[in-house]
Amino acid sequence: MKPTIIHIVQHLKPGGIENFALEFQRAASPFYDVHVVSLERGSLQLTKGICQEQARNIHMLDKKPGWQPSIVSKLTALFNRLDPLYVHTHHIGPLIYGGTAAKLAGVECVIHTEHDAWHLNRQKRRLLQEMCLKMIKPVFVADANFVAEQVKRLMPAVEPFVIPNGIDADKFTPADENKAELLAGAGLPTHLRYVGCAARLEPVKAHHVLIQAMQTLPEDIGLLLAGDGSVRIKLQALVKKLGLSQRVFFLGHVQDMKSFYRLLDVFCLSSNNEGLPLAPLEAQACNVPVVLTDVGGCKEAVCHESGELVEPNNPQKLSAALWRLLSEKIDIAPRDFIERERSIKNMISRYVALTQPSLRERL
Repeated sequence: MKPTIIHIVQHLKPGGIENFALEFQRAASPFYDVHVVSLERGSLQLTKGICQEQARNIHMLDKKPGWQPSIVSKLTALFNRLDPLYVHTHHIGPLIYGGTAAKLAGVECVIHTEHDAWHLNRQKRRLLQEMCLKMIKPVFVADANFVAEQVKRLMPAVEPFVIPNGIDADKFTPADENKAELLAGAGLPTHLRYVGCAARLEPVKAHHVLIQAMQTLPEDIGLLLAGDGSVRIKLQALVKKLGLSQRVFFLGHVQDMKSFYRLLDVFCLSSNNEGLPLAPLEAQACNVPVVLTDVGGCKEAVCHESGELVEPNNPQKLSAALWRLLSEKIDIAPRDFIERERSIKNMISRYVALTQPSLRERL
């Protein structure tokens, strides 16, 4: 019988934390019985492409706004039934509910991963988290050195372990097919080379900067935007205003991300804020070089021998970096960086090692 691991997330809407939990579940399934609990019912978009075995281990609660003690009771009953090796919480809500239930159920190990630290700048949120950490006493993990440094600055008593996010290089692989055939199959113009971005269409992702950067790139360069969000209409209006409608394509939510990355010549994030993003890791596993803005943990997500970092909110520098990668031959395969330093198998083994106090000192 395989040991059980339970991840607690706030919801299962498209996003990095949700992808982390579901990818962990899928990649660890040969060795662990991984369950994912969503506090909110919300959207089921992310679960559409998963296998039947994964779906059986996804638990959608129906938490409404405000404090709900019944959620703790439901989680406690679930933990008592499944007897997990450890409970893994992501963000403050799951820490409060999942951590409390784990203590009531007698779960010996709770691991809490901080994927970003921006919310800790708010004193009320920081005091709440500090109180939870004292009560629940989880093993505290930051998913990037950048996040660990922010946490230690804001909460000096906390000493996080750093376990970088990893992705499955067996799932995300380079294309064998001719790229023109892939583009034609996707209904896209085959005469263009493509920059691609996979991110929610929200202000923090600064897609407008990437669209502005497209103005100074040659006309045979297109842009593929995977994702949806509140600024889609504004971005579409900007594309029309700049006369880029024949070169910029809004694809909406993309289920098969591997096929998306295989269409690209360069992947780009123009964000104003990030933790340690997963999308550029997935792109590099498909041997697509990346250009990222130098924010948050992005410097830890780029192969520095094949990709580039640029300052945020600078369309000119972003355009120049994109053109360098599009026009120059890259001798270093970004996939080698992923296999060497950002493997999900290594990430999983390091998390499991945290359940053994004797092994924590080695991490």
